Amino acid sequence: MKNERVWGFGVNLYALRSTRNWGIGDFTDLKAVVKIAADLGAGIVGVNPLHALNWIDPGAFSPYAPTSRFFLNPAYIDVEAVPEFSHENVRTAVNSEPIRKVIGDVRATAYVDSSAAELKFNTLVFLFETFRESASDERRRAYARFVRRHPRRLQRFARYQALRKRLAGGAIGVAAGNMQDWPDWPEALRDPASAEVEHFAREPAARWNIDFVKYLQFVADEQLAAVSQYARSLGVTLYCDLAVGVAPGSADIWAERDKYLLDRTVGAPPDPLGPLGQNWGLAPLDPDALAREAGATFGALLRANMRHAGALRIDHVMSLARLFLIPRGGGARDGTYFEYPLDILLAVTATESARAKCVVIGEDLGTVPDGFRERMEREGILSYRVLLFEREADGSFSPPESYPASALTTGSTHDLPTLPGWVLGRDIDARTNAGLTSGDEAARAHAERRVEATRLLEALQTAGELDAESVERLHRVIDARTSDPVSASYW
Repeated sequence: MKNERVWGFGVNLYALRSTRNWGIGDFTDLKAVVKIAADLGAGIVGVNPLHALNWIDPGAFSPYAPTSRFFLNPAYIDVEAVPEFSHENVRTAVNSEPIRKVIGDVRATAYVDSSAAELKFNTLVFLFETFRESASDERRRAYARFVRRHPRRLQRFARYQALRKRLAGGAIGVAAGNMQDWPDWPEALRDPASAEVEHFAREPAARWNIDFVKYLQFVADEQLAAVSQYARSLGVTLYCDLAVGVAPGSADIWAERDKYLLDRTVGAPPDPLGPLGQNWGLAPLDPDALAREAGATFGALLRANMRHAGALRIDHVMSLARLFLIPRGGGARDGTYFEYPLDILLAVTATESARAKCVVIGEDLGTVPDGFRERMEREGILSYRVLLFEREADGSFSPPESYPASALTTGSTHDLPTLPGWVLGRDIDARTNAGLTSGDEAARAHAERRVEATRLLEALQTAGELDAESVERLHRVIDARTSDPVSASYW
């Protein structure tokens, strides 16, 4: 990335719709977004975490609660761009009327439909069989190189996915049976190095599933690599996202249990955004283990996520210094801060950033330790500033010149309302509908929001971003709190 200000936009890849995808945004869609960005003069395109989820559980849909942060979600594969798709038998099957009808149905739904992932996985089974039977020598060598790059970690990840499928008794991409996580498995299977796991991995059906998982990762990696190379050719930086933790029953923990704290989950203390505190239910890395190994596991995570990225956002970057950890089964008020080896993790971050030529952005929102942002700036990690949070002492919105130069700035985030939604108080309505606020509290909150929205308009007008006519129109939207989407879309 050049040493100058750039702008761009972020997308939730799973939510992208196109006339050619299968109901879930894919890497070809991301490539199209990169082209749009380049044509508009943008220099960056951000995406949600692309981490792997549990392949047989369509209910495991949060990119921020993955089963592995080292590997990719194969639901983002563009099936029709896989070389094996060109095989006549595959194309004939997929182009049949029943399959095309299902594809059309999932495209037409208002929301992301889990059956879209099921359809993709079932088709990828055909592609994998085609690869096994008729792949060229060159393609087999490419696959072998990919597998050699992750010999131990990929093997354990693939075994975990195959074991979970066997124990759940379900088909790929379909919720079924007993969706147990590894702590509930038979004791011998909880240890990835056990003789029982080795025996399982030698069974023909298990070997097929293990190799299938590896193939999915190979295809996902090559498609993301193609997007990254295309973006660089157009002068656009691909900006990826590293989640703060993994699901407690995840493949990452099963594979390297000694690297994690199993009796704690990650959260946040009470603050203005979450007055009751938050329990994210994620398992954290063990700070003592990180110190003993000089941050090796964190370095491996950064390498995996920087591999195809020009910029990487570290979710809840304060985790480099401390994490608010809650006893498993407890509430946020039961939590306390655990200290992490900051100097070690910053050194690892600097090394991997330089190695990958990847800019690092730290999501420093919430309760930030004193001096932490200053340390980030000295280390060359960009801050993460959100328009809605940047205020002066009197509550007015901060002017542009007060933002730090070394920062990524944004109007809102993935877990905040959109700017139109904020102006119209949709987040207040959502809390009221969920029973978290009373009618009187909601009325007061809406009155306060109208004042805040007015302050935002004043700040935009002062910065020269709005003329008098625009301000008048927006005031009408705010005052009416209309649900008319045409009015809201002005924003």
